[in-house]
Amino acid sequence: MDGWHGAAQDLVELDLRYTRQVLAALLPMCLTVLWHGFGINLVHRFFRRFGRPALQHRHGIERSMVVVGCVGLLLVTHFGGVVIWAAFYFLVDLVNDVGKAMVYSMNAYTTLGASDIHLPRSWLGFGNFESMTAMLMFGWSTAVLANIVQRFHTIDD
Repeated sequence: MDGWHGAAQDLVELDLRYTRQVLAALLPMCLTVLWHGFGINLVHRFFRRFGRPALQHRHGIERSMVVVGCVGLLLVTHFGGVVIWAAFYFLVDLVNDVGKAMVYSMNAYTTLGASDIHLPRSWLGFGNFESMTAMLMFGWSTAVLANIVQRFHTIDD
């Protein structure tokens, strides 16, 4: 029984330790999702403006330029997500330098994680919430980009 009780106690302590981090992560996560939705909307508008006419050109450079434009918009959108998280780290004093906050955020967002910059001990796992959010945003971007490329290939079949 002591083994079970000890494990349950450890679980409760772990849960309480991360509750503050989960709640704090909701703010930059929500801002990131909203920003990403804005970026995805720009990609759709860009495709309507330039991609639909490019569908008329069977092998033109127009299609490639549309894909390049969409990827560029998606990169800017993801960079905005990095800025949102970096601003959070800096504003709540988890990282006391804007440049270091950007480097830490870029590493967390891309899931690279290679940095000599560390959050305070009680917040060590917080960057993982950024990574989880970013993985979902990359998935969303990939789905949109795959849909655009699919449209170009389907018209040729």
